[in-house]
Amino acid sequence: MNDIRFQLPEINTWRLFNKGVTQQGVVEMVETWEANGYRFGSVCIDDGWTVNGLLGDWTPNPVTFPDMKGLVDWIHTKGYAVRLWVAPLQIHDGTEIYKKAFPDAVLKDADGKPAFYPGLGTYRLDIRTEVGREHIRSVMQRLVRDYGIDAFKTDFPAFYEPNDAFYKKMNYSFSDEDNKTMVPNFYKLVEESVKAVNPAVRVCCAKHISGCQPYIQDTICGDFIGMDRSVIIGETCKVLQSYIKGHDITPWLEMVWGEGSEFPTSDVAWHAGYLEFIAQSINYGFKIEQSFYPFEYPNADQIRTLTNLYGPRHQVYKVIAAGRRKYSVPRLMEAGIKMDHKTRFLVATESDETVSIHTGILGTNSTHWKCRNVLTGKHIDIRSRNEFWGSTMDWCRVEFEADGGEVYEIYHPGEPVSHFKDYFTKMYGDPLATLIDLLNEADKKAAEVRAAS
Repeated sequence: MNDIRFQLPEINTWRLFNKGVTQQGVVEMVETWEANGYRFGSVCIDDGWTVNGLLGDWTPNPVTFPDMKGLVDWIHTKGYAVRLWVAPLQIHDGTEIYKKAFPDAVLKDADGKPAFYPGLGTYRLDIRTEVGREHIRSVMQRLVRDYGIDAFKTDFPAFYEPNDAFYKKMNYSFSDEDNKTMVPNFYKLVEESVKAVNPAVRVCCAKHISGCQPYIQDTICGDFIGMDRSVIIGETCKVLQSYIKGHDITPWLEMVWGEGSEFPTSDVAWHAGYLEFIAQSINYGFKIEQSFYPFEYPNADQIRTLTNLYGPRHQVYKVIAAGRRKYSVPRLMEAGIKMDHKTRFLVATESDETVSIHTGILGTNSTHWKCRNVLTGKHIDIRSRNEFWGSTMDWCRVEFEADGGEVYEIYHPGEPVSHFKDYFTKMYGDPLATLIDLLNEADKKAAEVRAAS
């Protein structure tokens, strides 16, 4: 049975603290998100919690985390679950497991030498050895048993996909069978270990790695540092949707980012892009993970509102406009996002915008739709039109003027009139295909105008 805490937004320590996270910092982070009106379900303690920052023994730093069990208990009393970052294959020189495992129980390169990873300054345990398997089994069970951890962000496996850039950089040369099974077997070992202590514990995969689906309950995608997310987020979401199909796995886009920088800036691209990131998560039905504090951003009210509306009880929401971008109903449906007359559309624009929604494709009469300002509760007048002639993009839509910085909800209050839906089907055959053709033609003409100018 799904734990609702893991369907709600999650807050993560990484962007705030990096490896400088402390027990007191986690407490202050939780209290700060609460004080700013956010609702979330789980707290992730990311990298930086181990003794001297070393990976391998997985023991809390007694200086910065003097009472990990007490911290977990405190988070639990507030109603949240706790996720802990681990990379159980990684071992640093200076740890007890290094003394025991090196060099026989670590992965070797094609020349038979222990494969050193400069990025973390570590070697990787070889789970084909009993030393490697037993260490992971005992560590993961101890973390669940001694501290009450509810979930793990399980990072840095042996490799991601055979022969990818990382695989080549490490100069691996494993057999075809090991290429196929080594990473899935790692996640299988982690899952079996933690569930032997508590069957409800969840395991998160580092990304969409082939063959790991049976052994994980969550998956992330990696960062979008400095990328134009208008395209790449949608593409990534489709990959993750395909990856989890047929499996009970919760996906999310790792930690909300603004656009154009690795760290927050005062530029509109950052705070508008931050909101657009959340909008894409909502549209694709992905969990939201927050880390940077957005409380002082100019669009802070919009960010808080869209984040809080997301969750298992609010999957009916989709975002039609957010930040600087608009997402048309036909384009969202073309991307495989399911919508109907029960869908409630959110608008949270950066500046004043005219926003319209195609309502015929949803089988509804445009005159029945309503709009309200979510922040004030005020009813908003909207223009509606039903045009049943010709091949025009304007047929059957609602439209209104959205003020920048506000949040609006546009919705159909009841069931559609059946003969109205049938009318569209008979006239246009496939309304979605018709609208997509019209939108493509409009995009082509707009591109020609831009090129000419």
